[in-house]
Amino acid sequence: MLRNPAQDSGNQSGASGRACPARTEPPGTFGQLLRAHRERRGLSLAQFATRVHFNRGHLSKVENGKRTPSVVLAAACDRVLDSGNRFTAIATALEATARPRPGWVHPAQLPSAKRLFTGRQCHLKQLDRWLGSETSLAVPVAVINGPPGVGKTALAVQWAHQAVCDGRFADGQLFVDLEGPEPGRAADPFDILGHLLQAVGVTGEHLPADLHQRAAAFRSYLHGREVLLVLDNAADARQVQHLLPGSPGSAVMVTSRSRLPGLLSRVDAVTLPMAELRRPEAATLLRAMIGDARADADPAAVTVLAERCGHLPLALVLAAENIVSCQHPSADQMAAELKAEEARLDLAEGDVALRHRFDASYRALDAPSARLFRLLGQLPGQVDVAATASTAGVSRDEAVRLLHDLAGAHLIRQQDEHHYLMHDLLRAYAADLSRQLDGDAAGAREEDRAGTVTALVA
Repeated sequence: MLRNPAQDSGNQSGASGRACPARTEPPGTFGQLLRAHRERRGLSLAQFATRVHFNRGHLSKVENGKRTPSVVLAAACDRVLDSGNRFTAIATALEATARPRPGWVHPAQLPSAKRLFTGRQCHLKQLDRWLGSETSLAVPVAVINGPPGVGKTALAVQWAHQAVCDGRFADGQLFVDLEGPEPGRAADPFDILGHLLQAVGVTGEHLPADLHQRAAAFRSYLHGREVLLVLDNAADARQVQHLLPGSPGSAVMVTSRSRLPGLLSRVDAVTLPMAELRRPEAATLLRAMIGDARADADPAAVTVLAERCGHLPLALVLAAENIVSCQHPSADQMAAELKAEEARLDLAEGDVALRHRFDASYRALDAPSARLFRLLGQLPGQVDVAATASTAGVSRDEAVRLLHDLAGAHLIRQQDEHHYLMHDLLRAYAADLSRQLDGDAAGAREEDRAGTVTALVA
């Protein structure tokens, strides 16, 4: 560890050969010096963390020599401890000695965080626990999955920016859109590795010509470095497995509409499923976007609007944007417009449309699963395995398999062994698809089975 030059001068002899007077502060590392100053002020680690606005766990690692202090943290320490420029000078010197060797380009590819990010505190804490471990030799991988429009990317980016602010991943952050899940559109791992290697300083003429060689080169470049890799919108485990670092210090977040079956058998990954926001969080997000004046004009309308958006973050944001852009000047008018389910599916702003997000997940289904998804739009309330088998005209085992596949794509959510839930907006979308693609034949089949299905669902 680099020592404070001022501390080293205290050990030198004067011109007369006599030792300089003993210093009142103990020599040592940045962390040891920081702890001594903090304790001299009578501040606990938690109190100090609050004052400098840094994570308590990060400060503990700095004091124990497990994390290198940033200049930003050092400046905050100088401010709170009234220590002049002492800690800033040490951190600046440490940063200079730790600069990457020539050839390494410090990537900072994270998209901007959401200014009005709302809720998800338990998810952020889980990511802290999963991606903050330094005791394992494995690279920590967190898979954030959930239905379209639930805010997976926003959560990943929010946590990533907070981690960087806490001094983590000092060697860089990489962000890649894997363009899943639609067949034929997902990004090829070979091409993605080319982009990643170029992002860390490999020139085009030095890119390996083989997928496995590129993966090995990428692991080599990340070895011994603290880099965060965010793989957004993954299609499947095969796409992800070639892109992962091989040594601890780095961490990976993957977002996907799929559960990515097969990934857990290849890497040490944990999954974080996401659902729609809770009622208070949905109302808070709408209020933050449309402003207090509009929200206070009719609080009940805000609640109704949140319900009609199914508390789904993307639907809430699109509805709020419509209000702010004065297409619907009040929450009440917007809520009235969304009384019809078809209008909810048509929520859009610019090139972002709710229906398009649902389309991408639907087109990734095989034919039997797609057919069942459309049929589920006709079933009210809870989805029952027996009712599904009757409606689809398949065996119970086949119904279980198809429902499992739809749950894996996060188009339905399993409640227990025999029951599934379907989000209201996805149910409306499925019913709309059924009317378009199945027409009168689907209606006739549903009418014939209506009595049986109603009894089974009840």
